[in-house]
Amino acid sequence: MSLTSAQVPEKQLLNAITSVLSRYITETDPYVLFNGLLDKLLEITESEYGFIGEVFFSTEKIPFIKSYATTNIAWSDRTRMLYEENKKNGMIFNKPNSLYGEVLKTGRLVISNRPATDPRSYGLPKGHPPLTAFMGVPFFAGGNFLGVVGLANRKNGYNERLAEILKPFLITCGNLIQAYRNNLKHQQVEVELSRYRDRLSKLDGITYIGSGYEFCHSSPALKRDGYSVLLTKKELYLLDQLVSNLNSPVLYQKLEAYIWKNVIVGESSLRSLVRRLRKKVPELSIITASGVGYMLEADD
Repeated sequence: MSLTSAQVPEKQLLNAITSVLSRYITETDPYVLFNGLLDKLLEITESEYGFIGEVFFSTEKIPFIKSYATTNIAWSDRTRMLYEENKKNGMIFNKPNSLYGEVLKTGRLVISNRPATDPRSYGLPKGHPPLTAFMGVPFFAGGNFLGVVGLANRKNGYNERLAEILKPFLITCGNLIQAYRNNLKHQQVEVELSRYRDRLSKLDGITYIGSGYEFCHSSPALKRDGYSVLLTKKELYLLDQLVSNLNSPVLYQKLEAYIWKNVIVGESSLRSLVRRLRKKVPELSIITASGVGYMLEADD
């Protein structure tokens, strides 16, 4: 069955949405995802340029747009440089007296097929490429105003029917930004959790040394995944010193004096002790610093 002209862009949009959602599984960077979506959107709507951006609010509660995808329409050396400097971190659109500003103020669809005489438009910056038609579409998720899609210079202008066709696309934009925000919150919680774990471990005298191991200094003991690891008293004394100086070598003499208090031992005693400890906890990286001492190597 053949597709009508109205169905063609809908099918293309669904293909684009399917593609970007598939990419989201492995790629969560919004600058990568939205640039691909914008290219496809411009092609489908036959628009010359546009942007996709997230809505933020200043400390004065004034809305502005941070774009994740913007067509390069630099019209001078200065604006070209500005575009190159900001394209990876997002261009900022913060002029309330503009067509996109009208979307920000109202949270509603804005269509202008005669921008030059539109009272909502306050003109263009000097040298800016011609603007013959504009459509600004807000998108939402969970009832929250999350972003704006701006399109410009469609040959036959824009209309509400086209905006209606774009609804699945806009829902996808909203869901992607919401997912991105949730991911950031998840990362922030993980950082906060790690910070509190570190504080707790210091209060409890516990050091996490990787591979599921944690060492308790107050009453020397080694655990892995919550279970005690059977070590001799001297092996625990040795590990106590290595953990207390994590990623730094501990001198042979210091180790010997700590483990064998008031007893003189030969170098072979310390070597044998290290060898036994390595066999019992092979996952831990106990390094020999030749001529200096031993070091427990672990991720910071």
